[in-house]
Amino acid sequence: MSIKNIFEKINTIPRRKYIKETTPLLKLSNLSKALGGDVEIYIKSDDLLPYGGNKVRKLEFLFQEAIEQSADTIITGSTVQCNHNLMALFIANTEGMKTELIMECWAKLDYEYGLDPNNHLYEFGGVSKVDRSIEPIAGPLKDMALTQKMKKDLEVEGKNPYILARGGTCPLGNCGYVLCAEEILQQAKEMAIDFNYLVCPSGTGGTQMGLLIGFDAAQYPISILGINVFQNKKMQLRTLYGALEQTSNYLNIKSPSKDKVHCYEEYYGKGYAQPTSELKEAIELFA
Repeated sequence: MSIKNIFEKINTIPRRKYIKETTPLLKLSNLSKALGGDVEIYIKSDDLLPYGGNKVRKLEFLFQEAIEQSADTIITGSTVQCNHNLMALFIANTEGMKTELIMECWAKLDYEYGLDPNNHLYEFGGVSKVDRSIEPIAGPLKDMALTQKMKKDLEVEGKNPYILARGGTCPLGNCGYVLCAEEILQQAKEMAIDFNYLVCPSGTGGTQMGLLIGFDAAQYPISILGINVFQNKKMQLRTLYGALEQTSNYLNIKSPSKDKVHCYEEYYGKGYAQPTSELKEAIELFA
């Protein structure tokens, strides 16, 4: 499928238009210099998107689906430090829906959920219910039983709930990052830049595989490098291959070659949400 066809195809899929303008592509001259000056580094500033971050690219599609299904309540979950839950709550408020959330902690058995800053923001946002995973989570499917219980309880009350995928990662949601590739391609053309690499976090895989599908369709010679956030390379590749195949099947296109899927396991330390001294050093350098 040609570049024009794949982007046009996705643009025919109904979605909420929360994003009103392109996010900046900024040159980080000081960081490039601090790292030796041999590489020019740019950043796609998706932190400036509405509702607080990059996940809105996926949520535009998923909230449209929820509305089409006449949903009155959103059910979703994420880890305690992730803003996915908060963004979903704010958007649900905008759309006149209630929200039930699941908070997960992957780091500490004795984590005090009630003291978490995001938990207080949920309360300020008028969340209907917040449930907590009882045990540390080993993967996205482990809280499915809790999700299904929340759904069943709401249906007994006569509600019509919509289960929103963790981080918005599902074939429909991943389309948001195929379109992000189109946006970056246009910016690169306008700025007369040829990018060699794109580096992004690699968790549930939707962002990385959406970008790969978009750039691959454009036949743009760039390597998409994923930095694993919670599991080793073998397991992460399995996650990425699944997201790639499912999204390609959803779009009815030939899947990009698995040889183009790259991820790195050297940076997540002891595990997800467990900061390291190297992480602190990198954050301070970037700042």
